[in-house]
This record gives sequence, structure tokens and C-alpha cells, in this order.
Amino acid sequence: MKQKLIVTLLTSVCLMGTASVIHETTPQTVQAAVKGKVQVKGTKKVRLYTNKGKKSKYYAVAKREYSYSAKKYLKLGKKKYLAYKIGNNSQWLLAKNAKLVKKTAATQNYATATMKMPSGYTKANLLQAYKGKPSASFIQACMKGMEQNNFSRVSSGESKADQKMINPADLSASEQKELAEFSLRLINSARSQLGLKPWVYSSGVESLANSIAQEYEQNGKSIKDGDHYVAGIVRACKKHGLELNDNYVEDMAGFSTNKKIMSMAEMKRNIYFGLKQMIFGFAGAGENQRNDKSLYREWEHAGDLFNTQGSRHDGDYNYYGFSISKTGNIYSMHFISVPSFVVNSSEYNKNFKI
Repeated sequence: MKQKLIVTLLTSVCLMGTASVIHETTPQTVQAAVKGKVQVKGTKKVRLYTNKGKKSKYYAVAKREYSYSAKKYLKLGKKKYLAYKIGNNSQWLLAKNAKLVKKTAATQNYATATMKMPSGYTKANLLQAYKGKPSASFIQACMKGMEQNNFSRVSSGESKADQKMINPADLSASEQKELAEFSLRLINSARSQLGLKPWVYSSGVESLANSIAQEYEQNGKSIKDGDHYVAGIVRACKKHGLELNDNYVEDMAGFSTNKKIMSMAEMKRNIYFGLKQMIFGFAGAGENQRNDKSLYREWEHAGDLFNTQGSRHDGDYNYYGFSISKTGNIYSMHFISVPSFVVNSSEYNKNFKI
């Protein structure tokens, strides 16, 4: 294949850092698990008791709510009374002096992931950045894009369904397609704002993406290596009937974590942050570095995602699939796209089915 016909080769990759930072923790006081809450009845303070049923020197404040960690019957004289254990000093509040507070569902901060392109992010400005000459105003636009697109800083996902747990290294077919459609929706939203045709999901490209992920895993490769695994990509392409001799199909982001399972919400945040990195040229390791102007320096991925590279195929669209590979504690996310002109070419498409 003649490289002058396809200029989507990406020579750099983004190692996503939302899950790669190792946090050190300081010792904390261990407290008993909270079982619920009670509220003191009446308008006067009430006496608290010790574990042995003796009067304590402490009182509970009228109408105040207290968390309790245990309940049991205390023997006071000849009678037994139900009581709740409150506070850090093992004080007991008699149930007759309190009422249970009903549990309420925790508020979930759900939000639909969107990708809003900032003013000043144009195809013309992107092309200059792709060629290594980003304008100061374009860099500012990219910094704004990293800031205003905040789904990767939302903790609860898009809906309650995103709380389900998944194994990124062993996705079901439906889970993989959900992630592919999630990432494609974001890509196409950005493309639409730039006046570009949408990319198209393809089961054939999804299958190719799986083969590429297998090549990475079987050969111990990952995004941590700092480059695409070209030999494996070429083998996978030929296996699927694409006569390509270099990497013309893969964009890649990734993250490191010792987790084997995570919520769908967390996985979507990882994808979202990886796409933000590629779109806005951000080479930092995490959200906390997004205000560092010096980290905005690579737009080859963006040129690919938006078919804007100064070639005769600018403005075209690609067929798309998504996969994940795991090597050690590194998860590589493979954003695989095959240009439509390659699919339609008898020179490059020998038996590839979209």
C-alpha cells in the first residue's frame, strides 16, 4: 500500500492517566460500620447509658440525629430496654427516647456524556496543528475543550444501568458493543459540529479490533510501549482481508489499574478521557494537569478522528469498532477505524466484510 494515499498513521499514543495514579494513604481511625440513624424525641436532652446499663455523664441533644452502629437490650434494674449504640465513646440511647430515621437513596450524579467543540476549534486550525504549527488561539480552544467536557469528572455514569460491574479484559458481546457505540456517539457528535460525515459502526471492524487486541495480548504489547504494535496490526488486517502494510487503522489510549472488575461508568469515563486527550491534543496523565498549557502538543490523533490531514481524502468517513486489551495492569483501548475509500478499493480490500 502506498503511504502517500493514506496519511492516517499515528506515530504517538496517549497513555491515559485517570486510573494510573498510585495514591498513598495515611492511617485512619477505624470506626464501626453505621447501621442507621435515630433522632431524639421531645424537646429536652435525654440521658445516655454505658454498655453495662449504668447512667452515663453524657446526654443526647433533643431532636438531633445520631448514627448508630449497634442495638441491643440493656438491663436497667430489673427491666430490659432496647437501646442504640451512638458516638465514638460507646454510649447507648434508649429506643423509647428516639425514633428511627428512614433511609433515603443516595443522590446519583448521572449525566449524559457529550463532547462540545469549543469556539476556535475548526478544521483549518486543526490542520495547522496536525502539521505541527498550532496557533496560540487553537491551544486555548483545546484547553477550554478539556475543561468544559467534564464527563470524566462525573462519578455516577450516564444512568443507573452504568453501575453494573464488568471485566474490561473479558467483555460480553453486548458490553463491548455498548462501549463501541458510546465512543462512536462522542466521535460523531464532535464530527457533526465540525461539519463532517459520521463514522459508521461495523461488526467487521469490531472483529478486526478484537484481533488487534489479541495480537497485543499474545505478544505482551501495550500502550505503555510508547508506540503502536505495527507488526500485530498488519497481521490482523491481512487476516481480515485488508492488504495494508502499516498502521492505518488504530488510534489508542489506555490506563493502568490493578482492578480486574469495574463499573460500566468507570470504563466509560476512561474512554471519554482518552477521546478528550486525542481530540484536544492533551499529553498529560490526568484531569488535574489539564490547565498546564505545555501539555497540549499532539494532534495527529485528532487529524485521524476528524479525517483532516491535508490529503485528498480529507472529509471522508471511516467504519468503526472498539476493543480493549490487557497486559499486566495496563489496559489498552483500541479505537479501530477503516477508511471508507479503503473498504471500496479492490487494491486494499481483498476480502474484508464490513
